[in-house]
Amino acid sequence: MRRIFFNPVGLRAGWRLLIFVGIFFVLQFCTDWTIDKLFHPQQTSFLDAAGLIENELQSLIEVLIATWIMSAVERRSLANYGIPLRNAFGRELFLGLAWGFASTTLVVGLIAAFGGYRIIAVALHGAQLWYFLGLWTIASLLIGFAEELQFRAYLLSTAAEGVGFWPAALLLSAGFGALHYFLKPHERWEDFASTNLLGLFMCFTLRRTGDLAFAIGFHAAFDFANLFLWSGQNASQYAVGHLLATDWTGPQWLTGGQLGPEASWMIFPVIAAMFWLFNKCYRQEKFPHDRP
Repeated sequence: MRRIFFNPVGLRAGWRLLIFVGIFFVLQFCTDWTIDKLFHPQQTSFLDAAGLIENELQSLIEVLIATWIMSAVERRSLANYGIPLRNAFGRELFLGLAWGFASTTLVVGLIAAFGGYRIIAVALHGAQLWYFLGLWTIASLLIGFAEELQFRAYLLSTAAEGVGFWPAALLLSAGFGALHYFLKPHERWEDFASTNLLGLFMCFTLRRTGDLAFAIGFHAAFDFANLFLWSGQNASQYAVGHLLATDWTGPQWLTGGQLGPEASWMIFPVIAAMFWLFNKCYRQEKFPHDRP
C-alpha cells in the first residue's frame, strides 16, 4: 500500500498534483463565493480589461497561495517550480515581451500581405487612449503571470518528476489548448492547435531559460498585441477599448475569423520559426532544477 502513495523521495508526483489542484479549486470557490455574496459583481464583457484585471489578479493570488503551501510541504523554494523571484521584471521578461510583440506583428503582417487585414483608422485619442493603454498593459501582464503560473509552474515541474519533462509539457499544453477549445465559443481546430503549440513553446522557453520570466513576457505581449494593438477578435469579440478600427476580410483560414489572428494558418509558420530561432539563441537546458 505504501508504494501506491510514496516513492524513495517522498509522496508520488501524481498525488501531489491532486493536492495542489484541490487547494487551488477550494481557494477559487471560496473567493468566488465571498465576492458574489459581498459585492454582487455585474457581468462584464469577456474582453473588458477592468474585468480581466480583477479575474486574473484573483487567479494569480490563488495559484501563488497554492504553490506556496506545496513549497512549504515539500520544503522547496518557489524558484524550484520555475517562478521567477529575483528577475521577475528583469532581462528575460523584456526579451519575452519583444518576442511576443514581434510574433503577433509577423502573423498580422502575413495576413495583411495576403489581403486579409487593413487598418481603417485610430479608434482611440487623447485621455481615452492613455486610459485604455494603461488598462490593457496591466491586464496583459496579469494574464501572463496568472496563466503561466497556473499551467507551467508547479504543475509542470511536478508532472515532470513523474513522467519526464517533455511528456509533461505535451500533456499540459494539450490541456491548455483543450480549455480554450471547450470553454470558448466558436472554437475550431486551428485555435486548439495554435494554443497547444504556443503552450509547448512556452514550456520550451522555461526549459532553456530556467524560469518563467521569458514565457510571462511573451504571453503578455502576445495577448496585448492581438487584442489592443492590432485589434483582432477573440471568441467573436473585440477588446473593449482596442486601439484601431480594422477590417479583416478574407477566408477564416487566413484571418482567423471570429477567433482572431491566433486561429489564422499564418501563425503556424511563425511558431515553427520561433522554435527554430529560440533553439539557436538558447542552447543550454536549465530546468527542471534539482531538488534542494
